[in-house]
Amino acid sequence: MSNRITHIRKPNVNSPLEHITHVKGVSSNGEFTLTVPAVIDYLKQNYVFYVQAGGRQVNVTHQKSAAGNEYIKTEPDSTRKDNLLSLPQF
Repeated sequence: MSNRITHIRKPNVNSPLEHITHVKGVSSNGEFTLTVPAVIDYLKQNYVFYVQAGGRQVNVTHQKSAAGNEYIKTEPDSTRKDNLLSLPQF
Protein backbone atom coordinates (compact mmCIF):
# COMPACT_ATOMS: atom_id res chain seq x y z
CA MET A 1 0.00 0.00 0.00
CA SER A 2 1.36 3.42 -0.97
CA ASN A 3 1.03 6.28 1.46
CA ARG A 4 1.61 9.83 0.28
CA ILE A 5 2.98 12.18 2.93
CA THR A 6 1.62 15.68 2.39
CA HIS A 7 2.49 17.55 5.62
CA ILE A 8 5.01 17.42 8.46
CA ARG A 9 5.10 18.61 12.07
CA LYS A 10 8.17 19.84 13.96
CA PRO A 11 8.27 21.01 17.61
CA ASN A 12 9.34 24.50 16.51
CA VAL A 13 7.85 25.43 13.14
CA ASN A 14 10.49 28.06 12.35
CA SER A 15 13.59 26.08 13.36
CA PRO A 16 15.61 24.53 10.51
CA LEU A 17 17.31 22.29 13.08
CA GLU A 18 14.25 20.68 14.64
CA HIS A 19 13.39 17.13 13.69
CA ILE A 20 10.09 15.94 12.24
CA THR A 21 7.82 14.41 14.88
CA HIS A 22 4.64 13.64 12.90
CA VAL A 23 3.49 13.29 9.31
CA LYS A 24 0.09 13.68 7.71
CA GLY A 25 -1.00 12.24 4.39
CA VAL A 26 -3.36 10.17 2.29
CA SER A 27 -3.60 6.53 1.29
CA SER A 28 -6.19 4.31 -0.33
CA ASN A 29 -7.77 4.00 3.14
CA GLY A 30 -8.16 7.77 3.55
CA GLU A 31 -6.21 10.37 5.50
CA PHE A 32 -3.69 9.52 8.20
CA THR A 33 -1.60 11.24 10.87
CA LEU A 34 1.33 9.24 12.25
CA THR A 35 4.30 9.75 14.52
CA VAL A 36 7.73 9.26 12.97
CA PRO A 37 8.35 6.08 15.04
CA ALA A 38 5.09 4.66 13.64
CA VAL A 39 6.19 5.49 10.07
CA ILE A 40 9.52 3.77 10.73
CA ASP A 41 7.71 0.68 12.03
CA TYR A 42 5.57 0.60 8.88
CA LEU A 43 8.64 1.07 6.65
CA LYS A 44 10.27 -1.92 8.37
CA GLN A 45 7.14 -3.92 7.42
CA ASN A 46 7.68 -2.92 3.75
CA TYR A 47 4.96 -0.28 3.58
CA VAL A 48 5.72 2.45 1.06
CA PHE A 49 5.66 6.13 1.97
CA TYR A 50 6.45 8.84 -0.55
CA VAL A 51 6.24 12.54 -1.31
CA GLN A 52 5.43 14.29 -4.59
CA ALA A 53 8.38 16.42 -5.67
CA GLY A 54 8.68 18.11 -9.02
CA GLY A 55 5.92 15.95 -10.46
CA ARG A 56 7.71 12.77 -9.36
CA GLN A 57 7.16 10.28 -6.58
CA VAL A 58 10.14 10.19 -4.19
CA ASN A 59 10.21 7.37 -1.65
CA VAL A 60 10.73 7.91 2.07
CA THR A 61 13.31 5.78 3.88
CA HIS A 62 14.47 5.45 7.46
CA GLN A 63 18.02 5.98 8.65
CA LYS A 64 19.92 5.82 11.92
CA SER A 65 22.06 8.75 13.05
CA ALA A 66 25.56 8.32 14.49
CA ALA A 67 23.95 8.73 17.93
CA GLY A 68 21.61 5.80 17.18
CA ASN A 69 18.42 7.83 16.66
CA GLU A 70 16.16 6.69 13.84
CA TYR A 71 14.62 9.25 11.51
CA ILE A 72 12.93 9.46 8.11
CA LYS A 73 14.14 11.15 4.94
CA THR A 74 13.54 10.96 1.23
CA GLU A 75 15.70 9.00 -1.16
CA PRO A 76 18.19 11.09 -3.14
CA ASP A 77 16.76 12.78 -6.21
CA SER A 78 17.59 15.79 -8.37
CA THR A 79 17.59 18.20 -5.39
CA ARG A 80 19.98 18.35 -2.47
CA LYS A 81 17.18 19.31 -0.05
CA ASP A 82 15.21 16.70 1.87
CA ASN A 83 11.81 16.78 0.18
CA LEU A 84 10.09 16.11 3.52
CA LEU A 85 11.33 19.40 4.96
CA SER A 86 9.86 21.22 1.96
CA LEU A 87 6.33 20.06 2.79
CA PRO A 88 3.82 22.34 4.53
CA GLN A 89 3.58 22.03 8.29
CA PHE A 90 0.42 21.26 10.27
